[in-house]
Amino acid sequence: MTQSLQARRGRLPAPWLVPALLVAAVAGCRSDRITVQPPPPDTHPPQIQILSPTDTSYDLNADGLLDVSVAWSDSGGRVNPATATVRSLGPLIGTADTSTNLVRAWQVVRLDSVGLLLRETIADLLPDGRNRLEVSVADTAGNRFTDTVTFDLPHAAFSRTIETGLATAISSYDIVTDSAGHRGYMTTGQTLVVFDADSLRIVALIPSMGSNRLASVVLDEPRGAAYVAEGRVERYGLRTNAYQGDVPGTYSTAGLSRSRANSQVVYTGEDFAGYLGYVDVVADIRIDDMPIPHPYSLEEFVPTMAVLANDTKLYMARYSQGGILVVDPRSKQIVRHVDTAGNGPFNSGSFALSRDDRHLYLALTDGDPRGVADLDTFSDSIVRILDLSQWVPVGIQLSPSQRRLFLTTIPRDTLVPSLNFLIDVQRWAVLQFFNQPKAPGVLRVDGPIAFRPDGKLIFVARNQVIDVYINREMNR
Repeated sequence: MTQSLQARRGRLPAPWLVPALLVAAVAGCRSDRITVQPPPPDTHPPQIQILSPTDTSYDLNADGLLDVSVAWSDSGGRVNPATATVRSLGPLIGTADTSTNLVRAWQVVRLDSVGLLLRETIADLLPDGRNRLEVSVADTAGNRFTDTVTFDLPHAAFSRTIETGLATAISSYDIVTDSAGHRGYMTTGQTLVVFDADSLRIVALIPSMGSNRLASVVLDEPRGAAYVAEGRVERYGLRTNAYQGDVPGTYSTAGLSRSRANSQVVYTGEDFAGYLGYVDVVADIRIDDMPIPHPYSLEEFVPTMAVLANDTKLYMARYSQGGILVVDPRSKQIVRHVDTAGNGPFNSGSFALSRDDRHLYLALTDGDPRGVADLDTFSDSIVRILDLSQWVPVGIQLSPSQRRLFLTTIPRDTLVPSLNFLIDVQRWAVLQFFNQPKAPGVLRVDGPIAFRPDGKLIFVARNQVIDVYINREMNR
């Protein structure tokens, strides 16, 4: 009996066969062999759907960066994050991160069975131009799919505004960054604004001790000082962020420029008489000047200057006389007066000198036409003009790569919208323009410009705030 029971137990049917045997028994105990087939393979692999660029203005979250969103369905299984890869099929700054298979220009914001969200990072911006991303995903069942998204990036994008807390009715005069790109300095009203060029926050607001508006600023980083024109020349401590006094003997100064032959000398563009002053920043005193003839019936104004290597030439903007005065500051000789551009006389309130000293780019604030001029410093003649006659150019700056110019303007009349321009130097053409929105009845003045030394950010002084633009440009 026990043996019979054990034999029977050994022949018990598998649990999954019990329902089938019962059906057979009910049908009259048919003896046909019953087999179970596995389900057919899933012939519908997951589908990938590119949902972005999700914002055609490329100004997501007010940061000017690009988001790429990818959605998928996973045919019953879950997406395995370890098998999700993204790679660029177009030019990128940086190399692939082999630990995550993501190019460094992207940060993973979300990765799950619903989809993938990538965000461009400031640390490794995508360059402008056409770019392609290839996305590969596998689910837990081993189904794989791959697709690409192709998009065009803007050359640059407005990012954000650094608020200073100052009243915005007054326009700013100058803005610079230190050589490392960590600190920035803006002159506005009677305040020197110090900001962090990395975190984009205000570090200090230093009040001037004078009664005039602050104008040009130059940095003496080895000695830890900033020199600011305020009629007098004032000195501020870069480490203490404090006013340290004024330079004796200076007066009526607007434009400033560092000597490139003697690190102890700062040149001052002095108004009224239009002199060129010489300041010794070690002795902390005005030591010399170069008298310059001018129509004495008019007060001269020298808003900006630029110096070539070894101080072979110094270029001075001349508001009353007009044009650009070229002098040799070593021999105190006038070399030339560049007084015409295009169809006649002109005025320029802002310069940008190329790194090789061959080109001085001018914002033609007034002239026929208004726009941007390229002055050849070898011949001291204007060789080309980009006509932007509908606007009044205010500030101009050259990118660290030397391939782009950023120009700020104000409209000639209320019927023309305000625009800022990004210009391709080689093609001598506008790459992109930026609207300058403003509330009705508000006077908006976009003025001086500074590129961060790595070229990725552009700082524009507007009234008494700082607008930040992202610059998508390969510096190599």
